[in-house]
Amino acid sequence: MNPLRCAVIGAGHLGRIHTRLAQSLPDVELVGVVDPLPEARARVAGEFGVRAFADLEELAEHIDAAIVAATTAQHFSVCRALLRRGIHVLVEKPITAAVDEADELIALARARQLVLQVGHVERFNPAWSAVAPLVRRPRYIEAVRSGSYTFRSTDVSVVLDLMIHDLDLTLSLVRSPVVEVDAVGVTVFGPHADMVHAHLRFANNCVASLNAARTSFQVQRTMHLITDRVYAGVDFASSVAKVVRPTQEVLTGRLDVHHLSAPEQDHLRQNLFTELLPMREIQVEKRNAILDEQQEFVNCIRHGHAPRVTGQQARDCLAVAERIEQSVAAKQRPHLRPHQTGSPWPATRRKAG
Repeated sequence: MNPLRCAVIGAGHLGRIHTRLAQSLPDVELVGVVDPLPEARARVAGEFGVRAFADLEELAEHIDAAIVAATTAQHFSVCRALLRRGIHVLVEKPITAAVDEADELIALARARQLVLQVGHVERFNPAWSAVAPLVRRPRYIEAVRSGSYTFRSTDVSVVLDLMIHDLDLTLSLVRSPVVEVDAVGVTVFGPHADMVHAHLRFANNCVASLNAARTSFQVQRTMHLITDRVYAGVDFASSVAKVVRPTQEVLTGRLDVHHLSAPEQDHLRQNLFTELLPMREIQVEKRNAILDEQQEFVNCIRHGHAPRVTGQQARDCLAVAERIEQSVAAKQRPHLRPHQTGSPWPATRRKAG
């Protein structure tokens, strides 16, 4: 079998990661990296010893697949050009900047029978892979994804930058239409919201509370999931998963905690998560989620499988993200023009002298 000829489009932060990992894939030939910025091309060429190109046209005829790590605004035009040439695509999240653009890419990939995979990489996080099969019909989901300002992905809001990870995970579990969206956001540096809280209600009455911030003093990537029979917690940063399964005594309501004696209450406090709500930490294998994502991309091309995150799933996620952004925009201060919605804190006034 001939090696799969692949290129990376974009030599920024994620493009460099994809380049390094793609070089390690068996039966894959990394033909080159494309970026219009000369300094970005020179850096990745020198660091990884790969050929660098200024334009996709320079190597499009020599590749079978491409990993697109360009800016969100470029996703549509780059992916459309690749798909029209019969090239399989793995594109970083979000799939595009707008739903109608995603629809066109999905239709094009389907018509050409090409793989269109989207890089919602947390689906490959080993802690998530361990917990997801245990959580059936979730009733409540709470996620927090926060970090300091990195100066990356500032061309989009924190919804498309960070929250979309947890939104994708939530939709993959709930599998029910979103019937209500209520969100509020704060623009710190602008021009897009940097902190957003979103409340979602689904047709099956599941509720999700999603929080994302890229101007936070605390780094956190966690999700809590509650069903009628299981409580699970996932720390995506450390790849740690914990699961609580209440005993039958608790599930059936046979235990009346309000009529326990003082010694019985003390015993319950000390043994709550061993006897009544036994908790276990799931041991997960340390893996590189982006590398696993790339390997699945190759396998889907080789064997005709559908990827874990299809273009349609990413499009549906983007559609809900757009509703969240619309809810945030509706609550912005109407007396300020969009480019004036910077810091939410008033500037210090100078005293008249």
